[in-house]
Amino acid sequence: MLKLISPLIVLRNCPLIFISAFILAQPWAYGALKVDMSAKAAILINEETGAVLYEKNAHTPLYPASITKVITALYALEKKGNALEEEVIATHDAVSAVHPHIRRAQHKGHPPYRLEFGGTHIGIKAGEALTLRTLLYGLMLASGNDAANVIAQHVSGSVPQFMNELNAYVKAKGCKDTILFTPHGLPHPDHKTTAYDMAKLTRIALQYPIFREVVKAVKFPRPQTNKQVESEFHQHNALVKPGKFYYPKATGVKTGYTTAGGYTLVASAEDENRKLIAVLLGYEQLQERYKDAIALFEAAFNEPKVARTLFSKEFDLFSCAVKGGKKPLQAAIPADLVLSYYPSEEPQFNASIEWNALDLPIEPGKLVGQIRVTSIPKGKTLVQMPLFSTQLVEATLSYRLELAWQECKRAMGQKMGLLMGAMGIALISFSFYLFYPRRKKKKSRRAI
Repeated sequence: MLKLISPLIVLRNCPLIFISAFILAQPWAYGALKVDMSAKAAILINEETGAVLYEKNAHTPLYPASITKVITALYALEKKGNALEEEVIATHDAVSAVHPHIRRAQHKGHPPYRLEFGGTHIGIKAGEALTLRTLLYGLMLASGNDAANVIAQHVSGSVPQFMNELNAYVKAKGCKDTILFTPHGLPHPDHKTTAYDMAKLTRIALQYPIFREVVKAVKFPRPQTNKQVESEFHQHNALVKPGKFYYPKATGVKTGYTTAGGYTLVASAEDENRKLIAVLLGYEQLQERYKDAIALFEAAFNEPKVARTLFSKEFDLFSCAVKGGKKPLQAAIPADLVLSYYPSEEPQFNASIEWNALDLPIEPGKLVGQIRVTSIPKGKTLVQMPLFSTQLVEATLSYRLELAWQECKRAMGQKMGLLMGAMGIALISFSFYLFYPRRKKKKSRRAI
């Protein structure tokens, strides 16, 4: 609901005399996008503002599967984003794999990050040297679980230490419902996140140009290494590559699947007006996540903006009591103050008048201040409009006399200051005159 949170706040101790009351009401209601989702949880946000356009169970913790790799990539870029060509040596511990039943049986003693036979990987060999850039492409395009472990070990020295840092990092970003046990998303009973947290972290990741470049790529040439010949990584996300679910507006990001978590998806898309992020969790059918993502994006991209007049040029006057004025200052805006927005991103805002320092007399048409409409809670300026006086405001006789007296005292103070200064200089000069010749005579007699 479009909503003015509080009445106009008037600065500089000038009381607001008159303002239309309609803006203080809440007559408009639009709400979120209306889209049917078969996901267990879903969210759509504006990448640039963070505004939530659609949500369904967005704060319910669920298994993320391989979209965990978005968070791994983000933290790796936070820590090592300036060293993408740094060579990374894969260890046996990072790339070794066991049967899924053995890995998931906790009494077998395997750590949560241990790889499973049958999981997605890029075939990294122990002792193989790859750049961090190559590993990021292998992580996000080919969904390499082995790439996730190698990156984690490189960034923090060990995978367990990486997970400790990663969990602290997501908590610091306000993601209170996320707890991670692996850098890749292979099954763990307590490894969970929410659609809301994933959207928030993806929004941060997309601020990195290299991340945007990686997640939009259809393929990447894997360079030859000390252990393998060159090959190619291929994108798993059907939204960004030619095929049945190709979506021209898509710009990423990552797919995921486990038996327990179902099919998951983090997707981003943009047109000439908006950049959007969708997170969808818990699908039983692979294709449904793509269909729903496209439906969400299209609902948002086809949404027309609405324009609401907050203050009218013709009917709204603003008044401020001016010290010493014969009457209050009256001011008006040169045009209607209009706020435009998408219905699914209905803003909450404050409006305030900021008056300029005003000296009498105030002529008609003088710029005297401005109205500023700012978002809540971030305080971003949404729209603003100058205020111009509509009539002459002259000073009262008593105020003019008071100003004259103040000017007189000021002038007298300046004159007294000059007089005292002149007297001080004269006194110093006279003292110097009396003292200096006497010293000179004494020196002359001693020299004879």
